[in-house]
Amino acid sequence: MSEEKKVNASEPQELKRGIKSWQVAFIGLGGVIGSCYFLGVGWCIQVMGPSVFFAFAVVGLIVFGLMISYAELLVNLPRKGTFVAYTNEFLGSTLSVGMGWSFWFNWVCYCPSEAIAVSYVLQELTGNNSPIAYVAFALGTMAALTVINLCAVDIFAKIESGLAITKVIVIILFILVAFGIWIGLWGSPDSAVLGAVEEGFKGMGINFGSGSIYHDLFPNGVSVVLILMVVVLVTFQGTEIVGLAASESQNPDKSVPKACRSVTYRIVGLYLVPILLVLLLFPTELATDVTPVFSDVMAAYGFETLSIVFLAVVLVAAFSCANTGFYGTVRCMYGLSVEGLAPKFLSKLSKNQAPQRAVLFTLLFMWIVLVIGLISELTGFLSNLYGNLLSLSGFTGTLAWVGIIASQKRFRGKLKKNGYDPDTCLKARVKKPMAWIPWFAMIAQLCCLLVLAFGDILDPEGNAGGGIVVFSIAAAAVVIPMIVYKAAKAAGKVGDINALGSHEKTFEETFPKLK
Repeated sequence: MSEEKKVNASEPQELKRGIKSWQVAFIGLGGVIGSCYFLGVGWCIQVMGPSVFFAFAVVGLIVFGLMISYAELLVNLPRKGTFVAYTNEFLGSTLSVGMGWSFWFNWVCYCPSEAIAVSYVLQELTGNNSPIAYVAFALGTMAALTVINLCAVDIFAKIESGLAITKVIVIILFILVAFGIWIGLWGSPDSAVLGAVEEGFKGMGINFGSGSIYHDLFPNGVSVVLILMVVVLVTFQGTEIVGLAASESQNPDKSVPKACRSVTYRIVGLYLVPILLVLLLFPTELATDVTPVFSDVMAAYGFETLSIVFLAVVLVAAFSCANTGFYGTVRCMYGLSVEGLAPKFLSKLSKNQAPQRAVLFTLLFMWIVLVIGLISELTGFLSNLYGNLLSLSGFTGTLAWVGIIASQKRFRGKLKKNGYDPDTCLKARVKKPMAWIPWFAMIAQLCCLLVLAFGDILDPEGNAGGGIVVFSIAAAAVVIPMIVYKAAKAAGKVGDINALGSHEKTFEETFPKLK
């Protein structure tokens, strides 16, 4: 029998560290740049107008606050249980159950939505719009995700980092071509689409110049920007995957802080710069969620081939984001099980040190969501399966971010209680000038969740994509696991928590009281 097959049941098993440091950052990007980036951005531009730039800038700041908080935890108190370990240690087991299971629920809904997005694009590219093709493409995508995630983690890392690199290259290509169009180096404006647009330098004339700065920036008012902020948050969800990947990276102490910083900077650049160029080149009222706005811009200026490329990249983006999300949610379920907050059998690893039982458990529910969703849509029970799944993921995914930042705040509070100065004793830390950013990020996200709850009242036309029904279902995904856990604990059916790996220490062991 080989060494990898010799498993001592009395010793804690640990995940295989099969992800290289350079792959961690790209896996983090893979979780963010999904179909919602290419299709959802166009819809946000249409509804918000030029103010969409400020909305994405605010969410970029929220992402930065999240990542610097997560890096502080990951480096100074490493845990194989990912963010679930931190919420369990610093916020308590009950809240950790709710946040952990909601994160799992988030991706169980989101991954099938990306399979549907792939189906949309394949229908557009092949010209086959039959219901049979729609179902076949969606099921085929989910089957491919199943096969990849049943493989070893190093195979997943190679595939996902390759897909992420492809997406980044295409976005950079858009930036270069669009900038050239803006300054007048190339491109022939289509008057049928753009109206009277002069050749050469475009200046600010496409969406600005009405005489009222307020009307230019907020054509549909300020309130719609606040209402739709939760939708912008959804487009950034997946950033936390870099921390999940870090638990299996080969050099986490160095790769985690670097990856958290670089992913933040790259996300801001890959979102804000392309959006600004779109606002300078394309009328906001023509943007849509049916086709990528980047593809529409290229077509409007005579770049038909590039337009097809940007349509096709949605295929890569949707598959990649679903692939990364699947990886992340399986590791979350594994972490819940390790912490004693989910059935213990889910933490058992295969001979290749992969959480295969958690993979199969998660796959089962993703297939159930996809199949039931497809049946509901084809029978007319649901009008927009893709939109409904995205709305459900908005609430549950945001809770994970709130939990990470709240854990970091509690971590610092316990440090001070034990006599330490967080600004001097930590290897990686949130520096004083930036201390307000995590607070802002947490409060802003909680406000977004409240907006989702009252979306029907604040936005009668349904622009927020939320409402009380979506809020209720999402809240149930958080509250029900907490109730079950409390009942099981009261009945004495919750086993001992075994949260530490062979090289991990508790908070009190790492930072014993000084006074």
